[in-house]
Amino acid sequence: MNYLPFILLALLAVFGISIEMDPTAKPWQLFTGLHLAGLGAMACMSLWALKDLPTKNKRYGFVILQFLAFRIAYFPIVVFAATVACYSELLLQHLPVDLPIKIFPAFFISAAVMFASIGVVSFWALKGKTVLYGPMVVLGIPALLISFADMQDLTMLPDNNWADIQPLPSITHPQTNPYSLAYASNHSSAGQKMIGLAGRVLYEFIPKAPWSQAVQGTLEQEFRNNPEGNSHDQLKYHYAAFLAAHQSIKSTN
Repeated sequence: MNYLPFILLALLAVFGISIEMDPTAKPWQLFTGLHLAGLGAMACMSLWALKDLPTKNKRYGFVILQFLAFRIAYFPIVVFAATVACYSELLLQHLPVDLPIKIFPAFFISAAVMFASIGVVSFWALKGKTVLYGPMVVLGIPALLISFADMQDLTMLPDNNWADIQPLPSITHPQTNPYSLAYASNHSSAGQKMIGLAGRVLYEFIPKAPWSQAVQGTLEQEFRNNPEGNSHDQLKYHYAAFLAAHQSIKSTN
């Protein structure tokens, strides 16, 4: 058990490197890496936590919280993990050697760490530190709104992007922050407005690095085309932007 988290992180790093070296990476590879990160982190946390929870009800509660967190936090974690990958690229782009470690290893590893962090907080809340339920609710409500932005988001699984996305969008450079379009619209749901608010805040924190800027600009254009997209729409746009930016950079190297 003590070695399982390190094995998981090593697998995620290797899988990320394999994508970074593949100029024609596909959506199923991102789907696999993110599910390995999320479900692997949940499994590690369960093996660590279940033996230390005193009652059967709390053990069941922990497992239920883990699956709820996977469903509700999946899309927000994809976005935050991609932001971590942007800063990884910013830091590593100045290496004298162009190593395939800038983006996707950091992407998957940070996603696993975020999923595991939810497990740690859930464990200590069930162990009696009830004050932790406060931040769980405060962070959980926006994540819930984002992940269930409309009726079409009412699915068991948060991600269905295992099939090829064709055509990938054209790469565009960032122009202006478009995300106020969502909550300025009279037709947007509360979840769609929350997606817009989160996007507007995060937009300003994306660093100036090649992959990061290509993803940001492409997502900007996709959002302008469909500011009332739901969580599944936005997740597909993110997959497409990640891959389009990756292929564009690989084609110029």
